[in-house]
Amino acid sequence: MIWRSVLLISLLIPVAHAENDWPKVSEDCGGIFHPPPLSNALKQTTSCATDFFTARPVHLTVKSIVPGGGQGFGPTFNSDYNNGNWQNHLNATGVASLRQFWQTGALWTSTHTRFGANNSARDRFRVNLYGNARGLPLMPYYGIGPQVTQANLVDYRQREVRAGADVINPFSSWFAAGGTVEAIFPHIEGVTTSDKTGVRSIEKIFTETTAPGLASQPTFMHYQVFAEPRHTKGPFEFSYKVGYHYYQDTSSGHYSFRQFTINGTHIFHPDKRNDSYITINPRLTISGVGAGNVMPFYLQQTLGGTDIDNAPSLRGFRDYRFRAPDNFVIQVQYDRRIWGPIGIVGFYDTGQVANQASDLSLGQMRQSFGFGFSIWTGDKTVFRATMGLGSGEGRHMYFGLPAL
Repeated sequence: MIWRSVLLISLLIPVAHAENDWPKVSEDCGGIFHPPPLSNALKQTTSCATDFFTARPVHLTVKSIVPGGGQGFGPTFNSDYNNGNWQNHLNATGVASLRQFWQTGALWTSTHTRFGANNSARDRFRVNLYGNARGLPLMPYYGIGPQVTQANLVDYRQREVRAGADVINPFSSWFAAGGTVEAIFPHIEGVTTSDKTGVRSIEKIFTETTAPGLASQPTFMHYQVFAEPRHTKGPFEFSYKVGYHYYQDTSSGHYSFRQFTINGTHIFHPDKRNDSYITINPRLTISGVGAGNVMPFYLQQTLGGTDIDNAPSLRGFRDYRFRAPDNFVIQVQYDRRIWGPIGIVGFYDTGQVANQASDLSLGQMRQSFGFGFSIWTGDKTVFRATMGLGSGEGRHMYFGLPAL
């Protein structure tokens, strides 16, 4: 699949009219063959490495595809196509990992000065047109509900294509709103276990009743409207995204469902030098189905480690450990720079999944905590390595770019 991504990027290169950074890459990396004085070696090596990951129109990308899928490697193409008040940008990426997970996609972003009378917002009206696909050959499934055990663990194969558009307009400096329309083409199947020791395929243990959506996967239309209240200046910042979703099964309607989501972030800077910050991240999901309908398991959100979109939750548990139609989670995290770019991090998570919203209870929430180190650039953390504890199910390690 990585060669398909390379071909996609190669086809896009001729249409680029943005700056070409590769002459600079050649200059910065020339020291590999003609070593500079030792005093400049580190600087030139750093510049060469940075160029490979930032050059235009094409550079190398390293990213996590999904938790458990390994780090993906592949090319990224970037180009600007600005026109008057419209600023347009095209990004296309294709990555694949040694574990045979892959992901590819293209994103066209158009921004314009905000629309609306008496609008004092600093940001811009934005439209995104996108298409992406991913292949996930070995995904874990424990069942649905808060009481599933590790003994239930099975695996399945997932392929998914999404294509759609979203739009957002800032109506003021503290409020924005928008919507999304996208088509989802999922495919779920069992895994071949003959060459994978200890792997059980999902259909060996679960059925359509205990894994809704296993029998068939229709095309979905996903519609979303959302509001974003926020305050992003000063020592205390917050931002929320409150959304209402409707997933329409375009075939029989049996898998159609609706969903209400709240995703919030609070950031407190206790010192003026911005060498530390406290993050509080509450999230709530409540889903509903019509009479006779069910919600597919592969569209249910998960808690434990990080989810399929690389968002952390109960970091002391394994990835995807709990899933259900409804969930609630609160995360508290402290980041502190201690020397140069090196920092430390500590966190506490609490959360629960439930088959119906009335079963969510603060007294039944799972707990985890942990610590680790981080790498800073400026006043932001760009890399974290943490160890999650407190689950009663061993340690859970995380390495990568921060999602919280």
